[in-house]
Amino acid sequence: MKLPGVDALGSVGLVGERKAVALLCLGFYTTLFFMIGLSARTELPEWLPVFIGMTVIYTTAFMGVAAEWFWGRWFATGLGYWGCTMAVMAFVTTRSLPPQMIVFGVMHALVSLCLAGEKMAAVFDAKPAWRERWKLDDQGVLRVRRSVTRAASSLPALVMFALAPRESAGSFAVGWDLTAIVLVGLALATFIGLLTSLRTWTILSLAVVGLAVVLHVVTGSTAISDAHPYFAAIDEVPAAAYPFAGAFGGAALIVAAIPFLGPIASYVRRRAD
Repeated sequence: MKLPGVDALGSVGLVGERKAVALLCLGFYTTLFFMIGLSARTELPEWLPVFIGMTVIYTTAFMGVAAEWFWGRWFATGLGYWGCTMAVMAFVTTRSLPPQMIVFGVMHALVSLCLAGEKMAAVFDAKPAWRERWKLDDQGVLRVRRSVTRAASSLPALVMFALAPRESAGSFAVGWDLTAIVLVGLALATFIGLLTSLRTWTILSLAVVGLAVVLHVVTGSTAISDAHPYFAAIDEVPAAAYPFAGAFGGAALIVAAIPFLGPIASYVRRRAD
């Protein structure tokens, strides 16, 4: 997935200014989810895990960009893609685009656009140290970038799907889907493995966990409880958005594994010969 005009930023300068704009957007949503979480702690405690998870994700993106970690730009770009997808999904399902979703989509698009381009890459993933440590050529770096960006775009969706409280069938009791929580925990562990040491098992695990998430969404029987007034950024998205978020997150994990499936298959064939 690419935003229109991203390639045109390849020769654009203003690296520091664009990085500052991206940090401003990421910092805004880090603070927003943190403050909403503080309010939900007493008003809607069942939603607190969602806000904690979202705060952790946006804090990680903020730190990754601010500290110029080699994967920071990719991680934040993935969040930008997710935000744009949610805005489009809100418009498609409701046939309207409330101001909250316009701001949500525009700010996430800004993150992805501001962090695009070769000059921005020179500050992050073009640094030679991590390439030498992982022994990657340009094609290998491109594969890692695609995998990290796609996997990062899945994380907010998976948090929403796994940690949003469910209404148990036939009752008003609110609980959590333990299977979804376990699957998201495995996805997080696999994603961390991808960032710290590129191994075949991390790639294959992304695909397997993603497939398991999609199957769980399709076969799930519990409904997400009603939307709440504190989730201002996506308050206008109907409850159907949460199963959609699970499907989107699972699909993004599967797609994240695709860049490496060809090289893995070639390696297996060579070893077999």
